[in-house]
Amino acid sequence: MRVDRKRALLAAGVELFSRHGYREVSIEEITRGAGVGTGSFYTYFSGKEEFYEEILDGIEEQGRQEVDRLVASFESPLNRLKALYRFATLGIRKSPLLLGVLTGTKKYAFPGQAARRERGGTLRNHIEEKIGEILAAGARALEMRVGLFRNPRRLALALFDAILLKLESENVEELMDDALRLLERGLARRLRLRVGRERREQRRGGRQRRK
Repeated sequence: MRVDRKRALLAAGVELFSRHGYREVSIEEITRGAGVGTGSFYTYFSGKEEFYEEILDGIEEQGRQEVDRLVASFESPLNRLKALYRFATLGIRKSPLLLGVLTGTKKYAFPGQAARRERGGTLRNHIEEKIGEILAAGARALEMRVGLFRNPRRLALALFDAILLKLESENVEELMDDALRLLERGLARRLRLRVGRERREQRRGGRQRRK
């Protein structure tokens, strides 16, 4: 019964915070939406901020799992990066609360926000780490020209943020296509570059054997 009450509170909180933001929702509205007494709220949470953070923890954990699932479904580093960008339109768009937190929308800000960022472990931290891992794997596999950019990780993250900020726009799909084309043209190595390198190595090896 207690678990059911806590779940009901969290479900009501997600719905109310998604619609109204952090400041405009009261504990009384949350308990009313969950169909429980105010005393039940304080059985599980010390206050609204702790309650809000637990909701964010749950939503962001789901996001991390979805990111990992999408990325793992592709072998090519470039396709993995594309999957990460697609997560913005397919996954984050479904959750106004998650989108608001990731974009820093004032409506969803709360007092402990800065401390939460400093602690790390957020979905944004996870996405940034994944981007770094994918770029490193692409460079090792000679599939991405990472060395052309001063800070490729920051560039890829900036493109991701740009898509997030435009999710409510009618032109978001066009922006997504442009971002993916930019990634493909800017990061992808053509096969002939790899073949050319292999031929140079073969010629070098042949000269060394003749010596």
